[in-house]
Amino acid sequence: MTVVVRATWQLEGWNGDELRRRVPFILTGFAAKLDTQLKEEIKLVQFPWTNRKTYRRNGTIEGSPRDIVDTGAFLRSQNRRRDSPTQVTFTWGGTGGVTYAGYILQGKGASYPARDWIRPALEKVPLERYFQDEWSRLATQGL
Repeated sequence: MTVVVRATWQLEGWNGDELRRRVPFILTGFAAKLDTQLKEEIKLVQFPWTNRKTYRRNGTIEGSPRDIVDTGAFLRSQNRRRDSPTQVTFTWGGTGGVTYAGYILQGKGASYPARDWIRPALEKVPLERYFQDEWSRLATQGL
């Protein structure tokens, strides 16, 4: 599953050199901040669950609401990859036997409700605001 976030903004006084210099810095910082926030959302007790008890591998019994951490494998499977100067991709799974990221995000029947940790992270770390703040900061530093 791919989640694409696109941001638009109006630049005044177009300057291609400024774009080439600043955007990679801004995107690197944003990706690091989003990486941290995505992990925080996974660990946050916020996801409603069915009325049945779940016995986690560590021996605890979970109710509702809950986090998405059991053994920690899903949390550790988060990966951030820089695809180009203007694109960063986050993925979950593929490591440590984690093949269920899609089930967590979209749910699987009535027994496993969807738990979207991505949207809340994007709402708490909005790209548009981050971009504007960093653009101004870099401009004052002469970059």
